[in-house]
Amino acid sequence: MNVKRPVSGLNAGPVDCLGLFYLAAVLENKGYDPWVFHGLTSDVPDVLEKNIKEKNVAAVGFSCDYQNRSAVEELCRYVKNKYGVAVIVGGPQAVALGAEFFKESGCDYIVRGEAEDTLVELLELITQSKGGRELIKGLCWPGEDGALMTGGEREPAGDLDSLPFPAYHRALGSNRSYGGTIFTGRGCPFSCAFCYQSNHKKKVRLRSVENVMKEIAANLDKNPDLKYITVMDDTFTLNPQRVEEFCGAMNKLRIKRNIAWYCEGHVRTIARHPEMLKMMAGAGLLRLQIGVESGCRQILDIYGKNTTPEEIEFVVSEAVRCKIPQIATNLIIGGPLESEKTSEETIAFAEKLLNIAPGIIDITTGFLRPYPGTAISNAPGSFGLKISEAAEIRSFDDYPPVSVDGLSAEDIIANRVRTGRRISKTMRGLLNENKIPYETILSQYAAAREYGVTSMWYLDAFKRNVFLDEYFRLISSGAAVRMAGVPEDEFPLWRPQRTFEIWRIVDMRNGYPRIDGYVLSPLEFELLLHSSGKTTFAEVLEGLYRIFADKFEGIDELAEHAARLLKNFDSRRWVVFCKV
Repeated sequence: MNVKRPVSGLNAGPVDCLGLFYLAAVLENKGYDPWVFHGLTSDVPDVLEKNIKEKNVAAVGFSCDYQNRSAVEELCRYVKNKYGVAVIVGGPQAVALGAEFFKESGCDYIVRGEAEDTLVELLELITQSKGGRELIKGLCWPGEDGALMTGGEREPAGDLDSLPFPAYHRALGSNRSYGGTIFTGRGCPFSCAFCYQSNHKKKVRLRSVENVMKEIAANLDKNPDLKYITVMDDTFTLNPQRVEEFCGAMNKLRIKRNIAWYCEGHVRTIARHPEMLKMMAGAGLLRLQIGVESGCRQILDIYGKNTTPEEIEFVVSEAVRCKIPQIATNLIIGGPLESEKTSEETIAFAEKLLNIAPGIIDITTGFLRPYPGTAISNAPGSFGLKISEAAEIRSFDDYPPVSVDGLSAEDIIANRVRTGRRISKTMRGLLNENKIPYETILSQYAAAREYGVTSMWYLDAFKRNVFLDEYFRLISSGAAVRMAGVPEDEFPLWRPQRTFEIWRIVDMRNGYPRIDGYVLSPLEFELLLHSSGKTTFAEVLEGLYRIFADKFEGIDELAEHAARLLKNFDSRRWVVFCKV
């Protein structure tokens, strides 16, 4: 079970729960009857009641992460008290769970690290009394005196190609389709001080591209509507030759199927091999995630990022040049050395990136989270930080779980608010100053329509502009074109269509028509009224000429003037053009 509390606005991200479905596949191959539930904590009692009655349940397992630790603790007690079956806890937070968690939760076992082999051996012990706890590496349990007992550390899986594909058919209580997320490798060679991977097994293990493509093909076969693949690897861009091989395989696949994808990339590896960006863009990469974290070089060094602000700028510029539609980044708020000065430095850097990639780069913010086993959580004082008690309870990014020397929690919150506001202000300014290319905006609407992938720009900027939104919605759907897309010799036969309702948008309170402060002349107002999408430009001219004949020497002069007005309307996103 992978459960979350229902929190309004919480971004759950991809929810294929790959880890649990990998475990289900391994167990199924061993003859067990595994089932996977992922959903809300409030649904757990009903799911358990139904399935424990129907199935011969030997154990219930919970995946524990930073966000759901307290919920898992409570549910362990619930299962143990009501059903008495073995209760197992694993997941990324397991490395931080010990004797106190056993005491509070009542769970029987904690599995640390990659669990495919550990869980098989544990279930053999539970169901067949085979082996002993002390022989199972990666397993922890409470001793008679309450002390933590362990079978030792287990080496992570070596040959990932030998693992069965995730067993999505083992899902309980979910009506969703699966296969939208995939891992092509495990492990990370880097040592970022805030990252879960930093103090754990760093051994990088990569699946063969052939094996990866077989899984993608299988997922596509099972889900005909699947159009977007999220590659979840921390270090997908680690090996340029492998990226090239993957892109070649994706290009072949995309001949048969309209599919786009997402990946995370490390700034330094991309900066050293920028040719990867062109390869990935050509192979359908829609969204690239890169780590920014801060605009301050000193803070990046403290984090152990192995990147510089200059490298970040270069990668963003190259991604724009290679026409990657979306770039995703994050800024950490409440980290080492944070002050008004470093905060302002990071904000200025964010504004610079927005100007380099207007309409393309998404910049979000988040408080520093002390994930277990990281350098920061192991020795926060050496970073000038202090972790709040029960920090994992503050897990929904609404309050900083870490305090910074010289700053109060309110100061950290204020820094985040200021950063977010400046990012939003810069985005609005770029949009209002027409600094976002037409093709860039259109690509965001195409991504939303074709693949269901939306960006901050799409949701927080473009969709909130009533004229722009309808303008690009119509064009991206193929229902209309902008004025530049109308062949000059066919112009009289095309139908101008306004992108708004007159009664809703035009302000007549002062006795004359205005739109957002722009005062319309009588001819402009009538032209907008006639631009209903129901009549051709030639028919619009006939109607206008009946009203304004005395103002022009002939209909040809009116046509030239009306065309200039429509060009102005088009630049304001007030009209589009539809073919007869």
